[in-house]
Amino acid sequence: MIKLLKCEYMKTRRRHVFVTALIITAVMLVWIFPRNHSADLLRLGWMANLYELPLINAIFMPLLSIIVSSRLCDIEHKGIMLKQLAVTTERGKIYDAKLIYGLAIMLFCTVLSWAATIAFGYYKGFSGDVPIKLYLLYLLFTAVPTLAVYIFQHTLSLCFKNQTVTFFAGVIGTFSGVFSLFLPQFPWLRKSLIWGYYGALQFVGLFDWTTEDRYKLAHFDVMGTDWTSFAIIAAACVIMYILGRMWFKRKEL
Repeated sequence: MIKLLKCEYMKTRRRHVFVTALIITAVMLVWIFPRNHSADLLRLGWMANLYELPLINAIFMPLLSIIVSSRLCDIEHKGIMLKQLAVTTERGKIYDAKLIYGLAIMLFCTVLSWAATIAFGYYKGFSGDVPIKLYLLYLLFTAVPTLAVYIFQHTLSLCFKNQTVTFFAGVIGTFSGVFSLFLPQFPWLRKSLIWGYYGALQFVGLFDWTTEDRYKLAHFDVMGTDWTSFAIIAAACVIMYILGRMWFKRKEL
């Protein structure tokens, strides 16, 4: 497996996959950070991030998954490279190596954006200490849906030579997931889509916000942790991995 991972690095280092992932992460951070923070918002800053970031993640993390998985797998579809590789290496190991390599990039970007969010809070002067336990929970609830989305995209990118198929499948899923976040009255909708679990696992709510007073009287509260939804998306990761690996092993190259 170590040799296969090293091979992945050697094949993709000139395709700038990691640099591309960092650029997308930087765009996401630019989307989040440059805004004027009133005194009221600075008072609520740490909790405001936990409330707002799931929506941002639901947009950018699936996009990042589409690009990283497609860039890593597209090189194998050129010519008969994938068929040649399958002759010398067991297909399951190929699937695993490319998955681990891509997930490592995704996890790095996830942790980077998480750390940058905390650093920005200190820089802007958010009131009080960072609620580190809540932020660690937020990191977990961001990483696992991202894992599910990436496994889905990785499987499509490996099994379909035409990467347009994987792109449109990912974009449709992303828009569906984001749309479900704006329909809190239908919680079943976001829980039926792997892209919707960024919102399904959101555990901070905004209360008493008005267009007139905005954040003056507003407050954020922890609504509770939905461990059932977490268990469902974690199980989905395992199921998609098993089915995706089986599909790739049986697919005619």
